[in-house]
Amino acid sequence: MTNKKFSSLETFRGFAALMIAAIHFDVNSPIVDHNLAHGHFVHFFFTLSGFVIFYNYNDKLYNLDLFKVFVIKRFLRLYPLHLFFLIIFLFIEIFKYYIKIYYDLDANNQAFSKNDLSALIYNVFLIHTFLTEYTFNTPSWSISAEFLTYILFALILMKSSKMIYSILILLIIFFIRVNDDIYFGASHSGYKSLLDCIYGFYFGVIFCKIYFKVRKLPFYQKNKSLFSIIFVIISIISFNFLSKELQILFPLIFGLTILFSCELDNGTLIGKILTFKFFVYLGKISYSIYMSHLFIFWLLTQILRFFLGFHTYIEEDTNFVKLDLSLTEANLLVISSYTLTIVFSAILYKYIENNKFYLRSKSKKI
Repeated sequence: MTNKKFSSLETFRGFAALMIAAIHFDVNSPIVDHNLAHGHFVHFFFTLSGFVIFYNYNDKLYNLDLFKVFVIKRFLRLYPLHLFFLIIFLFIEIFKYYIKIYYDLDANNQAFSKNDLSALIYNVFLIHTFLTEYTFNTPSWSISAEFLTYILFALILMKSSKMIYSILILLIIFFIRVNDDIYFGASHSGYKSLLDCIYGFYFGVIFCKIYFKVRKLPFYQKNKSLFSIIFVIISIISFNFLSKELQILFPLIFGLTILFSCELDNGTLIGKILTFKFFVYLGKISYSIYMSHLFIFWLLTQILRFFLGFHTYIEEDTNFVKLDLSLTEANLLVISSYTLTIVFSAILYKYIENNKFYLRSKSKKI
């Protein structure tokens, strides 16, 4: 089986990255201040990743040599961009230290307070999903969780691809997490964030297995567009109304959405939307969007604050210094942040995501 990309799912991936960026574009703008700016889009990524990875590798990981090639390919896909931003955020810590010493200016988080040597080591070795605080490039905790999940997935697949193993993993994690005092999706909850990643990933695996069984059935082919619309709507509603106790159902909803949306083409209205070239491209560069947006927003905020002299205030709940912006100014900052993030991500995708080591690993058959 050759590797395949589902264009419609790429659009979902791009939208999810933009909604995660909306959480971190922390200004009072209706462009980002809405219920779809939701952290559970990270778990959509996990579920989607399980679906696509199983689709492409379900019959290929059957010995240790293939396992090694798979893990190396996944590492080279994720790590260079992670390392790039880790270095950037390390320099930001040095910059914060410098301006405190020489100009007595305080950052919201003091230099090397959270981002200390221990956090740096965890980030370097891609195990920072086990930390209970956000460090350096905040969104990258999920990259750690996903890479470790890839290793677990490949180890299990070497033994068997039977459905029972995937169901057993889901049941074990479900009973651990449903009886926990930390709700599903707490991304700074140490090892539980890794469990939540595995949980979402294996929902994707199960729904890919279901897809293999139903994709040629007339009922599926005839009704996939309708059910795609239905589950997209259910997903949107769930972001608004699903209680914290029930948020463990998100990967189930995401899996159903992916199942009925993966094959859509431009023959239907929803297919035309999901396969629109620019939307698909956003999905293509979504990893770079996901990893770069926080830095772009931080950079623009510092420019407005220190170089353009925008007024600031101290937020009562967090004690953070924030820009005091009008609605128009906040909207312009968000639009600028999104625009620069997309442009920067296109460059990152070309020169860092598709680095020569990753491209060389892709040429190895697996």
